Amino acid sequence: MSVNTRIDMLVKSVESSLILMAGESGTSKEVLSARYIEDGIQNGETVLVVLFALSAVDYIEQLKSEITGLQTHIDTSKIHFIDSLSYRSVPEEKTKNTFFLEHASDLLTLSVNINELSQNAKKLRIVFDQLAVLMLYNKPMQVLNFLQTLAARIRQRKQSALLILDSGVIDQQIENTLHAIVDMVIETQRKDDPEGLQQLVRIKFAKEEFEPRWVQVL
Repeated sequence: MSVNTRIDMLVKSVESSLILMAGESGTSKEVLSARYIEDGIQNGETVLVVLFALSAVDYIEQLKSEITGLQTHIDTSKIHFIDSLSYRSVPEEKTKNTFFLEHASDLLTLSVNINELSQNAKKLRIVFDQLAVLMLYNKPMQVLNFLQTLAARIRQRKQSALLILDSGVIDQQIENTLHAIVDMVIETQRKDDPEGLQQLVRIKFAKEEFEPRWVQVL
């Protein structure tokens, strides 16, 4: 029986790490981020998903196929959301454990809300989906400063955060600067093979011991 490929399997530890996962659209980033969330829950960690590309309602619907018992995890406050899309039309029945950010450009409010949960949670994993959208609504240097503050907090509190980025969307110089801020870079790609299309992932670098080879996402 094949074992599902997971970020936590490819590196000794994700603790105290700001992680950048970059690759073209459709290269299994969503699958790997779902497994990163699932591993956090299984490790007794609280998970926060910060959404810029999907509403909380749509993201939860998408996540249901990846994580068993998702609604129970939400009901028991193991998963929280910050939704930056639905502020103009907040649904009558709000998603549980969801803060509705009034605009993706409000980095101060975003930082305050993340910090509050970070302080209250014994252990925390954060997922940013999608980082490129946050870059569109803010000046790059503002986002980089925000991420440097986030990195300092999670390292101090032995937490972790995963930044999801579609390659080629933001300026290459900004992406290179991101590489200098984060503690780990993960790359994803598609590869045409005689046996069919393969989805691959590798850790480009990390501060902990890691598997450097391209691995098929199963």
